[in-house]
Formats: sequence, structure tokens, C-alpha cells
Amino acid sequence: MKWREPLERALAEAGHEEQGAVMSTSESEYFYLTLRDAKKSLNRRINLMAKVSMIGTALKSRGSDYVLVLKLVDRYESPPGLSVNLFADNLDKLPQVRSTGDIISLHHVEMKVNNGEFFCTFNGKLSSFALFNGEAVMDLSPYQRSINYQAADNDRKFLMQLRTTSENLQPEQVLGEPIATLFCNLKVEENLTIVCKVLHATETSAGDLVLFVWDATDSPLVTLQIDLDMEGQGQNLLHPEVPLLSGEALYAFPPVGTIIRLTVSKDIQNISHIKGVGYWVKLGNVVFELQSGLWKGALTPDSYVQILSDEDYEVQCHQRIFIYRNSSKVDRLPLSIFPWPSDVTETDLSYSSYSTLMESLTYPEIIHKFRTVVRVVTSCPWQAKDLCTPSTAKYRIRLMIEDSTARIHAYIFGEDGEKFFNGYPPIDVLTEKMYKLLGISGSPVLRNPPWVWCCLKSYYLDENDPWGSRRYRIFGTRLI
Repeated sequence: MKWREPLERALAEAGHEEQGAVMSTSESEYFYLTLRDAKKSLNRRINLMAKVSMIGTALKSRGSDYVLVLKLVDRYESPPGLSVNLFADNLDKLPQVRSTGDIISLHHVEMKVNNGEFFCTFNGKLSSFALFNGEAVMDLSPYQRSINYQAADNDRKFLMQLRTTSENLQPEQVLGEPIATLFCNLKVEENLTIVCKVLHATETSAGDLVLFVWDATDSPLVTLQIDLDMEGQGQNLLHPEVPLLSGEALYAFPPVGTIIRLTVSKDIQNISHIKGVGYWVKLGNVVFELQSGLWKGALTPDSYVQILSDEDYEVQCHQRIFIYRNSSKVDRLPLSIFPWPSDVTETDLSYSSYSTLMESLTYPEIIHKFRTVVRVVTSCPWQAKDLCTPSTAKYRIRLMIEDSTARIHAYIFGEDGEKFFNGYPPIDVLTEKMYKLLGISGSPVLRNPPWVWCCLKSYYLDENDPWGSRRYRIFGTRLI
């Protein structure tokens, strides 16, 4: 074959013929060059197998194609590594590298040099690739490959060699790179850099991408600016992941830490490589805002995305935060309750039954009885004169409650209401109790509800659809 001759000639010129292994398949032979020898094969089509040290963002090229830049290292090439420019007419045809340290096999790429910098180009029509897990695992099959990629027997040999390579593959640190902001330190309308895990990705009906991200800390406590009458008007202020996620996706959410929704406009095409889940990423130039008391973020055309490995220092810091919080009873409580929840309520259940709202939402059984710490976002009805239904003269109230992990509806009715309000006190006493619970000190629109203890129990309305009809009610709780 024509492309074999320049490869063999390049190996001979480099004086490292032993480094290019002959790889046989039923139709062709492949020679893998080291990155050092690849630089001696200018304007020739070569084959490479190396570790990915840096993952760029997929961008629209000057033409109709998309381009993704990766940096590669091997035992002869240290970080940041050799650049590879990969072109494709479709974002899905580009490599979706899961993590730095993963291994890529490239066939028929062309070596170039510009202003003294070496790089190679990948043409989607002529070149091919395969991606492999970079860790020392038994699985030797690629987790992604282009349609025209032809595997060879000796792929396994080189794959195992690269998996034992000990180079430091941490992404290149950019001089003056901003320090990442924890979710607990978020600010409105500022371009921030965050390190987070992508737990879920979905698309809206308008075609925008929605990422559900988490960093093991809690978002800052905010003063609510929600009209209490909005609940009566049917406004849906639930935590945004509830209507968008399937039960399977929801069950993968951690029990502590705030999950924030990041919106990516359909016009932004540079984050195709994080449409999956389970990635740790560094996101730059992210803008945050508050909507109905919930933190939301948005990526802009100036945002950048960097996929991180589990060995990254910042990722390990976040993982340690989660392990510490999840194993501590006190630190599983919302971080903003310091020093302790208010004494506005009393409960029957003991502290040993404590659970976050997300932990209950992902509880494997329908019925879950637990004690938790929440804020009351809204109440329908909220005025004392309307708390009892006219027909039965009994309490029937729907509260919207939240903690640092989720926002749900919880009902108070019947005997539970009598205990909650200590019977049927006069209207002025009941008004005072509701104001205290809702955090009303002046205007009912601008409020700062206290953190309160309450007992919750999940139940279902339809035995034929128990999970779909699952609800929560407050019981064993008294408002002082």
C-alpha cells in the first residue's frame, strides 16, 4: 500500500525502527510511531498511539467542519504534549474523550509544523481513531471508535505499555488562570470558574442543553423574593431537576450538596464532549443568577470546558469534601444553618432518623419516614383565615419546602394539622405562627424563612402507579 512506504522510510530515517511495531490485520499492516519520531515525519501520513494530556473544546472551524484539539504524551513526549487537530463534519464524529490519561489510537494522520511548533491533523474522511480507558484495567476494547477504524492484534501490546506509563498527565496550568469558585461561594452576574461533576445532561424542547452539576458543597442561602400568592395561581417553582429527570437519573444524585442546572444555548457548539454523565469538568466564564430563590448558571460563547481526571488535585478535594460530609451527621445538614436550626418547631422523631430531601427522593422504598431540616418557600394557602377548608373546617395546606439538595411539596392535613398548629388557635395567633414559619418580617414578598426541623413521610395515591403518585406529608411536628 502507498502509505506504507513513507512510514517505513520515516522509521529508517529516525533510526528507531524498533519503536515502530508491525501490526497485522487481514488487510493491512500498521506502524505506530513514538511522538518523538512522529516529528521527523513531516507531511506524511502516520499512525500514533498515545495518552491524552489535555482536552480542548469542540469549535466550529472557518469552514463547515468542527475541530477539536487534543494534546498527547508518551514516554518520549512530556506534558503539555503534541497537539492533534481533529476535523469532522459532525460533532458526534469527533472523539468524546472521557478523561485526561485515556489512550487514543490514530490512523492516517498527517504531521505538520508551523512557526516551529509540531502538530498533526486528523481528516475525518481519511483518518480514523479509537479511544481506550487509560487506567490499568482488564478491558482492552475501545469505548469509542470511528466507523472506519481497523483494530490490530498488537493494539493490545501498545495499549498495555501505555497504561503503565508514569508521566504526570495533569492538564497544563495556564499562567494567571482564575481560581475555581465553590458552589458555596457563588455570586450573581459574575464570570466564574467552577470545578464540578456532570451528573446528568438533557435537552429542552427549544433545543438547549441542560447540565445538572454538583461539587459537594451547598449553594449560598438567599433571601426569597417570591409572591406567596403565586402558589395559588398554579405557578410551578419546584426544583428544576424534578420535572426533567427520570427516576433512574434522579437515583444517581448524591444525598448531600446542591445540584445546579446549567443552561447551554443550542447556538453554543463547543461542549459536545460532555453530553454524557459522570465527568468532572472545569468550566470557565460561567454566569450565575437567581430564579425563584434557586441558583442557575449559563454558559456563554466565551465559556471554556476542560475535562478533568479523577486524579486531578481539585477533583480529589471535592471528593474528600463529599466523603467527609456524607459520613458526618452534623455536616450532612445544610451548611448555612450555622450554628443550628431554629427552635420554631418541635418534632417527635429523633435526630438519628435525619435524612436530606434528595436522600428521600432516591430512597428505594415508597414509604419513607424521616426527620429533616428545611425552609418553607411557599404555602398554599398562606393566610391564617384560609388554612382550613370551609366544607370540613379542617386544615389542608400544601407547603413547598427546600433544603440544600432539593425542593418538594409537602402536605399538612387533618390531625397532623391540629398537632402542627396546636389545635385551632385564634386568627391573630395563627397569623403570627405563619409569619414566623414563612420568615415574614415586613413585606410577604421579601422573606428569609428560618431552618426548621420537621418529620416527613412519603405515601402514594394510586396503588397501580405508586411511584408516579408518590407524595409527602408533614406529621409529628408542632409549630411553637
